[in-house]
Amino acid sequence: MRVNSARPIIGASLLMFVLVACGDATSDGGRVPVVATTTQVGSIAAEIGGDAIELTVLLEPGIEAHDFEISPADGAAIERADLILKSGAGLETWLDDAIVTIGGEDRVRDLSEGIELRTSADGEVDPHYWMSAPNAILMVEHAREALSQAAPSAADGIGERADVLIGRLEAADGEIRAMIDGIPADRRKVVTDHDALGYFIDEYGLEFLGSVFPSLDVTADPSARDIEELVSLIRENDVPAIFSESAVNPQLAEAVAAETGATLSDETLYTDSLGPPGSGADTLDGMLLHNARVIHDGLLGP
Repeated sequence: MRVNSARPIIGASLLMFVLVACGDATSDGGRVPVVATTTQVGSIAAEIGGDAIELTVLLEPGIEAHDFEISPADGAAIERADLILKSGAGLETWLDDAIVTIGGEDRVRDLSEGIELRTSADGEVDPHYWMSAPNAILMVEHAREALSQAAPSAADGIGERADVLIGRLEAADGEIRAMIDGIPADRRKVVTDHDALGYFIDEYGLEFLGSVFPSLDVTADPSARDIEELVSLIRENDVPAIFSESAVNPQLAEAVAAETGATLSDETLYTDSLGPPGSGADTLDGMLLHNARVIHDGLLGP
């Protein structure tokens, strides 16, 4: 799997130069060239595509997906790909803009198709649907179909590997439900630094009390009044822990924890991104289990 790290903004004229220069590129060893946008999508593609695909993942672990900028190398990979897998649900507007310039919209497969999407109080679509294991399974099923169509000679192997991943996600779903069932009902109130756990909270019977950044991304700073209201809610509900996420600067969450006496969890949650290799959260099922364990231990308290 190749992951691009250069991140300069790509202009339209430079993009067209890249496309002309790379238009005759072919995949290595006859493998199908595939682009995956996020680490979640990339993990699925890598696991079930195997040696049948030449995979480029645009985002690296820890990178915030909402404001990502496509580099020239990314543009070249997108142009030459036979298949582009995206998370969808409005997350990758930067990809949609690039496809307008590059063309080939029919190569894009949206893995959020058919998923019931949440909306925030202001009507904004929540794109973090992979935080529910049943939704993650739908992602795998969509990817299996798209990859099998792109590499029909490898369809049997793709299907078998997809079944294995789905089996792991089903097992993770059961483990998560058992963990959350072990938390007393009055201690299931969750506070995070970023409103990205909605699908997980709805799926597994938790209650979202609030977040330090009161939005679906972290581009908008909270007001002093927002912070005061959150501090009051934490105190009133005797919330034992605040959870920080890997792609968010924890400084403000640390201040809220100090003000309220709540504990800021030592381990971060993975939401916008999977964990780095070796973290145990570098697959969909691993990420979900990691988050469940961190939340379980934090809400139960010392």
